[in-house]
Amino acid sequence: MEYSKEQAIKIVTECAGKYVSQLSERSLLFITTDKHKNTSAIEVFFEKWNYLHLTGLEIDKKAIPAERFLEICLAKKLSPKDFKLRTDGTTNLKLQVLPFLMTKNLSANAIGNYNGSGLDLYTEKIAGGVKGCVGFRIDAVTKHLVPNTVLNKDIRLCTETPQARIVATFRKSRNENIYSEIVYAAKKVEWDRLNFPEGYTYLFEQIKK
Repeated sequence: MEYSKEQAIKIVTECAGKYVSQLSERSLLFITTDKHKNTSAIEVFFEKWNYLHLTGLEIDKKAIPAERFLEICLAKKLSPKDFKLRTDGTTNLKLQVLPFLMTKNLSANAIGNYNGSGLDLYTEKIAGGVKGCVGFRIDAVTKHLVPNTVLNKDIRLCTETPQARIVATFRKSRNENIYSEIVYAAKKVEWDRLNFPEGYTYLFEQIKK
């Protein structure tokens, strides 16, 4: 399906509201396991200016900086003249999957290292599932993992194997010191056989409640 500019505006405007209510100025903590039941923790951060990169729209960033783009979407003032749809079809692919991913846990049940399958794409970690995923890279200033793309792909096709299973996802706002909100817990997990990573053992008791 090829979207018109008007359809693209409708999607990115609606998803901007979801991004702000679910992700912006927050962080997610993924607790993962490998086949040996070893656990790891991966933290990702969401800022206002990250949203533009997830839409696939081409914007003149001198005229509309990334953070301003989100504000324009929220105000429902994005105009067809403000952007271009990429000629390689990637904008359409991103817009198809964006609404599915703009949730409090990214609809993610696995995470892995990007396998370099997209020649024009630079990203490092990918979180998601079979219906789509979000790519993350290290921000040069904050040194945090931040979102820089969405992929309309099965995560198994764009990450190195084996992927880590996400067994729990926690969310907090920027002004909170610790995680207390559980936004995803996998099914059929033998929690008593897991040891949460150092620094996050307090979350183990929360998830067993």
